[in-house]
Amino acid sequence: MSDDQGKLLDHEYDGIQELDNNLPTWWLWTFFITIIFGFIYWLHYDFSKSGPTLDQELAQGMMQVEQNRKKAAEKEDASGGVDEAKLIVNGQKIYKNYCASCHNVNGGGSVGPNLTDKYWIHGKGDKESMAKVIEDGVLEKGMPAWKQILKPNDVSSVVAFVMSLKDTNVSGGKAAQGELVE
Repeated sequence: MSDDQGKLLDHEYDGIQELDNNLPTWWLWTFFITIIFGFIYWLHYDFSKSGPTLDQELAQGMMQVEQNRKKAAEKEDASGGVDEAKLIVNGQKIYKNYCASCHNVNGGGSVGPNLTDKYWIHGKGDKESMAKVIEDGVLEKGMPAWKQILKPNDVSSVVAFVMSLKDTNVSGGKAAQGELVE
């Protein structure tokens, strides 16, 4: 304790006397380097005309983003968009998990209607009306709304799978319901 006696300051707070310890050297170097960096940064961006301003850097970055978007759109157009086969396979998995209990695994219908014939109760059998029925459900018929559970990509996948079932007329399917859609 004798080493600490020389470091004690002559004041106290609430009965506690303060020691006069030096800051660690590494901390002081970090502090000074930070101050020097901040000063150089301030000079460069506020007074120097050698580099781009922050607005110019933002404009360059936004131009790069726009170029990347155009390249991605061109690539998607060249490839024909989303791979339909992958979409159908993904839709089949989702269909088995959420839809097969009412519409049967093969789409022939059980509690829900047959999805493999040309007759449709809701909509016209097109992608838009199918997506709307899947997202909003048909509560009076017992079909829940799936938009809170399924992502938009998942709904698109299920629609692609159901479209692949259209006009397959599986054996043992439920009798036709709704209007004939050609």
